[in-house]
Amino acid sequence: MTLKRLACALAAAAALGAGAPVRADTVLLHDTFDTENGGVGRAEYSGFAHWSAANIDLLAPGYFFGLCQSAGNDTPCLDMEGSGNGSITTKLAYDLAPGFVTVQFDLAGDQRGRTGNSVLAMLKSTAGEVLWSESFALASDADFTTFTRSITIGSATAAHLSFASAGPSDSMGMLLDNVTLSSGGVAAPVPEPESWALLLGGLVLVSARLRRRRDASAA
Repeated sequence: MTLKRLACALAAAAALGAGAPVRADTVLLHDTFDTENGGVGRAEYSGFAHWSAANIDLLAPGYFFGLCQSAGNDTPCLDMEGSGNGSITTKLAYDLAPGFVTVQFDLAGDQRGRTGNSVLAMLKSTAGEVLWSESFALASDADFTTFTRSITIGSATAAHLSFASAGPSDSMGMLLDNVTLSSGGVAAPVPEPESWALLLGGLVLVSARLRRRRDASAA
């Protein structure tokens, strides 16, 4: 094999042996609602730090906190129906880079025997484009379940995340907690150890052959 061919082979081997792209997430929003209103429950709460809200009950000590506990949480959560179907929307429009975003949240049944409740989750750009929309429904007695969704973003945009109750308007909605929005990217591929070993061995071989040629020419 000539030195030129050897160099080309080494480059190809290094490219093929590179590790998979590394996913690097940036957390844009993580909200547990634990410190809202000083940790005290309240009906029709609208003073959220990160959300604009309508008809949302903050369930915490002092106001129906037992519903969160019966669904498996010992921390505050939200009832998605106050006096009627409620909704929360992020106050900020978060900048999303091309690639993907991840939405994660916990949902539980209403814990009061009602049927037909559901929650519509949505990621909508400031230009009005619905980037993702999905309806979730659980049995009334269902404990908190973590849902994770990855959404592909084609081009840079800014968007709001929202949740809305779509069940019967009976003041007894599903429960929401622990919302996280992350924007992801792909870092440069990281070569695997085998690739590094192959590349190093090839360089040593090339160096040795060059040295032998110089020695032969000098003789």
